[in-house]
Amino acid sequence: MQLRERLAGIPAARGDGRGIDPLARLRRPQLPFVTSEEHLALDDLGLGVIGRTQPDPMLLEQLGLRGEAPTEWREILFLDTETSGLAGGAGTYVFLLGTLEIADGELVIRQHALFDLGRERAYVEEIASYLGRFRACASYNGMSFDLPLLKDRVALHFRATLSVDEGHLDLLHPARRWWRARTGSARLRDLEDRVLLDPREDDLPGDQIPRTYFNFLATGDESLLAPIASHNRRDLLALIRLADRMCSVVIAARAGRTPIDAYEAFAMAAVFERHGESRAAHECLEAAFHDGDAALRRRASLPYARALERLGERDRAIAVLELALSLGAEGSRSWRAQAESRLRRLLRAASRRVDSRPAAARAPA
Repeated sequence: MQLRERLAGIPAARGDGRGIDPLARLRRPQLPFVTSEEHLALDDLGLGVIGRTQPDPMLLEQLGLRGEAPTEWREILFLDTETSGLAGGAGTYVFLLGTLEIADGELVIRQHALFDLGRERAYVEEIASYLGRFRACASYNGMSFDLPLLKDRVALHFRATLSVDEGHLDLLHPARRWWRARTGSARLRDLEDRVLLDPREDDLPGDQIPRTYFNFLATGDESLLAPIASHNRRDLLALIRLADRMCSVVIAARAGRTPIDAYEAFAMAAVFERHGESRAAHECLEAAFHDGDAALRRRASLPYARALERLGERDRAIAVLELALSLGAEGSRSWRAQAESRLRRLLRAASRRVDSRPAAARAPA
């Protein structure tokens, strides 16, 4: 069964009153905000690392974690917000906070929805209390958008601070490095389509969510909330699946199994290089250069040639640069100038080596 079919078959919620579909509870207008709850098995999303092993602090740091790394997966909260505007600022409300956590070996999705802006203070108090249980979070552009907004609303009403991002893994930044050159986009729904191979169908675009929410407030038409909740839920599922994909790729590359995707291999080479894992970096560069398209070969050629030179394999470094330069006129002037300069230096060094050999060794047979 395809993952899309499995996801479609997962019930929207289960449990007691707090697990009821928020749309069903919305029919009770005396409730200004509600929290829905949904439980999923790790196998429902095909997760291979998250929730199954202890978090590796170095791995999380390599993916871009800032701050203190969690020691248990249950300590990190995956989150995504839907807001009354996309520009941010003091006049922007968070009206839906979606969260995903790992508890007792399963995934728990909660959606905290605000249906009455006049009761925002009580809503913010409730979500701040919930967020206070965590010291680390994972998001997609949360450093620039979600967390500043949440902190602003808490500070506005209570003059307090949130600590949920003492450790913060914002996947937007590694996703750009890993996939934007191949996919042409780092939007979450585009990566869900082109990396996770699970395109969304009938999804409400994010830029239409604020207007849809205000239409709900004006009309009371509760059917307007269903596509917003569905969009938020899909964002959360895509977030944890991308994080698991990245973790799996790093772990496999460390063990000598380079990524199948050449662009992933190239991105991982830079990560390993920064952290001093030269063997893994070299293997990833080799895979990126030999398996990539012409554009990626050009990008990978300089770091790959440098790695080969460090290993004393100057003849291979020369071959790499000559091949990259023969791929056509594409490529920046800066890249071509650097490649030609390094190639000339390597050729001069090779010529000196030949000249320094004894005459008998240089004579043809």
